[in-house]
Amino acid sequence: MLKHVSSSEQAREILLALLSTSGTLAGICIAMVGLIGYRSAGKIGTVADDLFLFAALGFVVVIYLIFFAMRRLESRRLTFWTNVIDTMFLVSLTLLIVAGFIVVYALV
Repeated sequence: MLKHVSSSEQAREILLALLSTSGTLAGICIAMVGLIGYRSAGKIGTVADDLFLFAALGFVVVIYLIFFAMRRLESRRLTFWTNVIDTMFLVSLTLLIVAGFIVVYALV
């Protein structure tokens, strides 16, 4: 996503959008942990609970990395940091989706 950014202003706008999205998704993950704990869906729910926690942790790491990258928008290593942010966001999003499917499977 951030590979083909031509200016630091474009990178800043994309990072700010990703920052907002990551914060929202981290909150959703934490809410799902609370709901699963309340519902107590058994062993499958525990697996989903762990996946939601790891996804939330990943999104929080993405938030910190975005703040770090935004302080270095003019750096030559910005491409490296944006690749790390993209990868971490994708991994966290994948964990969130897998956990969502597990919850649906456990509840149906």
